[in-house]
Amino acid sequence: MPTLYEQLCRIENLSAAWDEIQHKGKSGGIDGVTLEEFAAHLNSHLERLGEELRSGAYAPQPYKAVKIPKGNNDFRTLGLMTVRDKVVQRAACTLLEPLLDRMFLDVSYAYRKDKGPGRAIARVSHLLFGEKREWVVRCDIARFFDTINHDRLTMMLEKRLSEPRLLNLIKLWLKMGRVDNRLNWTDAEEGIAQGGVISPLLANFYLGALDHEAVRHELAYVRYADDYVAFCHTREEAESAYRCLEGVIKGRLKLKLNPESRVTSLAEGFEFLGITFRGSERLVSDKKLESLKEKVRTAVKSDAMLSLKHLSESLQGIEQYYGKILPQRYLELIDESLTAALKDEARRAWLAGAVASKQILVDLLNGVTFLSKTYQIRKNGELKGILVQSARKERAVRSVDDKDAKAIKQGDPVQQRKKEYAKLQAEGFELVVHSPGAFIGKTQKGIVVKVRGAVLHEAPLANLKHIIITSLNVTLSSNVIAHAAERKIPIDFISQGGMPYARIFPFQSAHAPLQLAQLATHLESKGSILARAFVSGKIRNQMNLAKYYHKYRKGDRHEEFNKEFTKQIATMESMIREVKGLAELDHETLRGKLMGYEGVAAAAYWVIMQQLLTDVIDFSGRIGQGATDQVNSMLNYGYGILYAKIWHAVSRQGFSPYLSFLHKPQSGKPTLIYDLIEEFRAQIVDRVVFSMLTRGTEFRMDGDFLAEETRKKLATAILERINTAEPYRGRSLRLGEIIREQAKGVAEYLLGEAPHYVPYVARW
Repeated sequence: MPTLYEQLCRIENLSAAWDEIQHKGKSGGIDGVTLEEFAAHLNSHLERLGEELRSGAYAPQPYKAVKIPKGNNDFRTLGLMTVRDKVVQRAACTLLEPLLDRMFLDVSYAYRKDKGPGRAIARVSHLLFGEKREWVVRCDIARFFDTINHDRLTMMLEKRLSEPRLLNLIKLWLKMGRVDNRLNWTDAEEGIAQGGVISPLLANFYLGALDHEAVRHELAYVRYADDYVAFCHTREEAESAYRCLEGVIKGRLKLKLNPESRVTSLAEGFEFLGITFRGSERLVSDKKLESLKEKVRTAVKSDAMLSLKHLSESLQGIEQYYGKILPQRYLELIDESLTAALKDEARRAWLAGAVASKQILVDLLNGVTFLSKTYQIRKNGELKGILVQSARKERAVRSVDDKDAKAIKQGDPVQQRKKEYAKLQAEGFELVVHSPGAFIGKTQKGIVVKVRGAVLHEAPLANLKHIIITSLNVTLSSNVIAHAAERKIPIDFISQGGMPYARIFPFQSAHAPLQLAQLATHLESKGSILARAFVSGKIRNQMNLAKYYHKYRKGDRHEEFNKEFTKQIATMESMIREVKGLAELDHETLRGKLMGYEGVAAAAYWVIMQQLLTDVIDFSGRIGQGATDQVNSMLNYGYGILYAKIWHAVSRQGFSPYLSFLHKPQSGKPTLIYDLIEEFRAQIVDRVVFSMLTRGTEFRMDGDFLAEETRKKLATAILERINTAEPYRGRSLRLGEIIREQAKGVAEYLLGEAPHYVPYVARW
């Protein structure tokens, strides 16, 4: 029977090794020969390698030293091999792995078939939560690959291999030096090259003694490469296990532990393979999450919309290893990345003509399996969004009046410039701060937002009209507060769930005559007229938004939507008639009837919207504060932003926000804001949310709240809507200006400066 070394020299084994090297597609080493160049003369290269190995003339090239950052201003040095040396090492590994792997114990999870990080994490989870072990020995070997003792490794190999020629070849690889780009040589007196094909196998073999010692002492132990953990029921057991394993590391293996190695408790927490375990929580590091997302993106690109082979394998691997371990919010992030990658690749394939028909694309996408429950529920909507984007034509969506639209369409340069500068002007109106730990300060140029000293955003002072803070741990300088107070710029604070909980505004914001008029009329006829107008305006705006969506959803394809639309619009129209026909009643009785009619109309409206979203996302109906589903969370968050804008308009007029007409005043609640917001909910927030969802815009949750990136997207879209010009009583005003006009209209009516109050009703 031929020896291992004789098998190594065979062309068929070298050829199989080449196939694996070519499949991985990594770059070459110091000789500059690429995979393509090697493949161009493959047979001659392999024959020459075989002959050199048989004759003993084979000598590897030095490793090319490349430094890559690993954080904390530190670097890891990789040793890149030439293609020909990779082929030989790969062939050697293929022959050695079956022999050495049988010596490895089940506690070792790195670089082994049917193991991997996911299974290591699953084992850790079982030891912690299944066996209730609350004390942890968390260790990391310092510069492990760089400090492996050559003599010790050689001695260990000699005990297991009776192959002098193969042993000499391994020694040659160990002793081969490294050169940098300037060809400066560094001797390899210890360590094995990170980047060497055979290095992972030798690393596992070297640490086998540590594994055997852990098992001999019956420790609940898991090792992944040079990271290892052991779990105990008491601190005393953990301290003893630490000393036992440290003795093997320092004594027999001639290695050192990193200073961070220690005994800790599960309550305090620890990190292993990118997963942080703390109490009952399992959190993912940014680095690990990004690697999983990149794995999915690479698979999508590799499949090129011709199959789902690589994607299915990647998702199956992630599901098998992480699906039952990670919280849903992390799986949603991976699904979000998957959806984005599918959109990009589907569009590329469609435009390039690589997909013969839309049905082929549909059939292919139907085979996609999402990881998170959220994306599984809304799979149809996500796939629809991918299809829509892949086949859509590029177009700009604008909200302008008919005159401007016609001028822009005809290429009127004045109107085009007008549009450009209106947008530039509006960009400086709002400053929304989403980032936790941000600092908001003032400079000569404007308001600056920094996180850990890095400037994220600068807002010019001239146009700034509103500051909204949507995150915790945000610091405001007194200069910013003083500037905002002087310019009457409100600073609003909104919770993750969309509830405004505080605001900063100047003392000089009250208007005594107006507040006296509020008090005098809030239970009288003027108050009743305002309450009736608020309800009428709300229902009409809900109807008009429903009609807006119905306009684009006619025909058999939308039969269910049209059926529900017709039925529910009839209900809403009947409620309008009821509101209009209300007899003169005392204000409390009138308020009760109005709230009842508003409730019936709202129920009909939400049935229409539920049907609108039925193929997009799971939406069972409207839920107010405390909702944890995505649609209601988006609506609530959007209402929070609108709420702040309404409050600004109310404060600017000098109202008391606590004296209302439709909603019953409640101690500590700004119920006038609840009154005035009703006219604008549908046309500002609902329209933005529903349109973004039906267009396939990606959103995600982080636990029970919208994720930070989703809040940014939503806030940006709603503020753009607020700063969009709309026709208003013969003029073109931004919606934010219309809000102020409506607040002003209420004030003028209460003060007797206007004969009546007309609610805002948007065109559809």
